Amino acid sequence: MEDTEQRILDAALRVFASEGYTGATTRKIAEEANVAEVTLFRKFKSKENLLKEVLINNRTVFSSLEELFHIFQNEKDADLETELRILGKNIAKAMKDKKKDSKRRMFMFMLFEEGRRRPEVSEALLSFLQMNIKPLSEYFDLQIKNGKMRTINSRSAAITFVSYFVYTSLLREVFGDSLLGDYNEEIERFIDIFTKGILKDEEN
Repeated sequence: MEDTEQRILDAALRVFASEGYTGATTRKIAEEANVAEVTLFRKFKSKENLLKEVLINNRTVFSSLEELFHIFQNEKDADLETELRILGKNIAKAMKDKKKDSKRRMFMFMLFEEGRRRPEVSEALLSFLQMNIKPLSEYFDLQIKNGKMRTINSRSAAITFVSYFVYTSLLREVFGDSLLGDYNEEIERFIDIFTKGILKDEEN
């Protein structure tokens, strides 16, 4: 991707995050990127297309997960709980409060908020979520096939897994670490509940 396009995408992320979709005019984005507004339209055609490209450009956490899935597929004897712990820590690491990651989180929260009112935002968010839920669903399907998981709806499991990290990221944005505590300890607790459930083992 050429530098001008990346500069526009980075500027769009910042402006969408701070102004919301409605307030983020193409003029503001162009000014933030230090380009002419006509350049923005020539490269992305519309604000809606720009929103979709920002989503695609900021799916690095899920791209890294896809790489892990390929590794896991070749480790058929690996422990499922260990693999899920690695996946969880990778998601949490990508969502930690660095300057750019903070903007990404604000951007995602904006999508959920404005997606209720604007169909173009909802459509872009749905496409992004489906694109990212799919590899995790396929991973769970493989674990079911290999006998490591009971037969469940893999898509529901994937949504549950990802939703936990999205929601706790929102909680940390509002409350810091005062509610959830240490990242690693919280992930350990979640993986334990996710893999073992909440019902008491009648044999013990």
